[in-house]
Amino acid sequence: MSAEARREQLVEAAIEVMSREGLERATTRRIAQQAGTAQGAMHYAFRDKNELLTAVVGAVTVQVEQVLRDAVDPARGLAAAIDDGLRAFWRFVVGDDGLQLMQYELAIFCCRTPGYEWLAAWQYTRYAAAVQEVFQAAIDHEPGPQEVDLPGLCRFVVAAVDGLILQYEVHHDIDQSERDLSNVIRCAVILAGLTPPG
Repeated sequence: MSAEARREQLVEAAIEVMSREGLERATTRRIAQQAGTAQGAMHYAFRDKNELLTAVVGAVTVQVEQVLRDAVDPARGLAAAIDDGLRAFWRFVVGDDGLQLMQYELAIFCCRTPGYEWLAAWQYTRYAAAVQEVFQAAIDHEPGPQEVDLPGLCRFVVAAVDGLILQYEVHHDIDQSERDLSNVIRCAVILAGLTPPG
């Protein structure tokens, strides 16, 4: 197995273990077991566990970006992009509780670990950038010029969805979460200067 393939295998195993058991219990031994390899392989693939965590954050961020890109048809315009993108992402959220909790654990770990603060900032900057890329493609299909504070809209969407995820992880009230998500979508469409559907 190539070094790159081994790294990808270990990152996938780390995501599975951290999602299932939490960051604290995700030892290199447990991750190696999940990957079906010797613990020593970890040390060949990554300098230390923090380098592995950096790779995990990158991999999860790419997943989120892909969910948004796959869900949105830019030709349908910005209002539809907001609705389709957020609803698709929400299905991704409720499909894997552990993955969402792991992302918060990682963000907090990075904020509290000297030298890794940049990684949490990078993670959230990438989220906003992915949303902005998808929304900009939709704006480009709108008739006439659009006066939208796109960076502000994207930060609002990321922050609002983050809040919804935390509430959902605490209460697991799917119906209320769906209603709250609809409110966030409506607010985002209005913030974009558009008329919400129905």
